[in-house]
Amino acid sequence: MKSGDTEADKASMRLKDLQLTAELLSEAVAHENGARERVAERHGIQKSVITDRVRRMERFFEVKLFTGPQRKTPTAAGRKMAQYGPKLMEEIGHFAAILREAHEEDEVH
Repeated sequence: MKSGDTEADKASMRLKDLQLTAELLSEAVAHENGARERVAERHGIQKSVITDRVRRMERFFEVKLFTGPQRKTPTAAGRKMAQYGPKLMEEIGHFAAILREAHEEDEVH
């Protein structure tokens, strides 16, 4: 972490950042070349947006997720995120559904 970063900077993570980073890493593990372009096109965003989100995740987790001259090769940490990230996103979706059901129960009572 850079010396200018605050704890609030480190702690800020958006769910979309996690989703896109995990998707990019899964894509890069499967086929490194062009992964960023494929994910950017799928979401209709610029590659630079994905790069910014990956950097935010690296700051949050305090790890490097990509290596190499063009930062397109997943590190060991990146391969772990590719493996567990999609499962985590699925669990978060399931948790959100549970919360919505509980909220509906409150509104009925």
